[in-house]
Amino acid sequence: MSGLALRRMKGQNVGYLFILPAIALLLLFTYYPFIRAIVLSFALTNKRGNFSKWVGFANWVRVLKKAEFWKVVGITLKMAAINLTFTFSIAMIFGLMATKKVKFSKFYQTLYALPMAIATSPAAAIFLFIYSKHNGVLNNLLGTEVAWLLNQKTALWSVCAMTIWQHVGSCFIFLLVCFRNVPDELLESAYLDGAGPLRRIKDIIIPLASPQIFFVLFMSINSSFKTFNQIKLLTGGGPANATKNLIYYIYENAIIHGRFETACVQALFLFVMIFILTRIQFLCEKRFVHYQ
Repeated sequence: MSGLALRRMKGQNVGYLFILPAIALLLLFTYYPFIRAIVLSFALTNKRGNFSKWVGFANWVRVLKKAEFWKVVGITLKMAAINLTFTFSIAMIFGLMATKKVKFSKFYQTLYALPMAIATSPAAAIFLFIYSKHNGVLNNLLGTEVAWLLNQKTALWSVCAMTIWQHVGSCFIFLLVCFRNVPDELLESAYLDGAGPLRRIKDIIIPLASPQIFFVLFMSINSSFKTFNQIKLLTGGGPANATKNLIYYIYENAIIHGRFETACVQALFLFVMIFILTRIQFLCEKRFVHYQ
């Protein structure tokens, strides 16, 4: 073997050595828990979550037969749809508004993105003050005395409002970058041809920015199903389970009730839901995403 080939092999080995810590962490904190969850979904566990005995599909049948489970699935889908729709729509509007650089544009761009820098705990404290029935900011503005987090009709929307507020910033940053990458020459040519603002957005900006928009949608779909901290800090799944989604239901079964096998079944069901939605999204990619 030549000296050049030996040097190449040594270089490859050094490269593998550098990525070894990342691979080890991925195996330890991603693949191992996933495989363990699959195994435990077909078994009984003790209070520490360790394997006790095989029960086959009994766990799956028991979980899927519960009416409460399907109610939680419905709440999860509704919450995800609200979060995705409003987060993406607001981020799109802010991104399009901020595309053109004007005086003080950096100031309001910072304001749009600021919520993503605030941790969930202090954000929840702010929203608890906003939603307070007595002397709350929202009730003072509206002249009402509504217990926003204790009312089944308003609790879910109240939690979603905080989630949307926190997630808009990251989506806005990605969309703003892709909108500003659209060549000015194309927009100027369309303007000279008589295309109005909406026509330029529809026929030029969105098609050229579609790869980044696809990425933002992909990111938003995943995060929309994973609302947990907001529920834990604002409502605890109440009132009357009106804000209990699958993530919180999994936490409740595993950590509070010690039913790890039930939580594993629910976690895998959530994985399948997100997987199906992302696969549908990728199937739509060829039709709606245009790569330059």
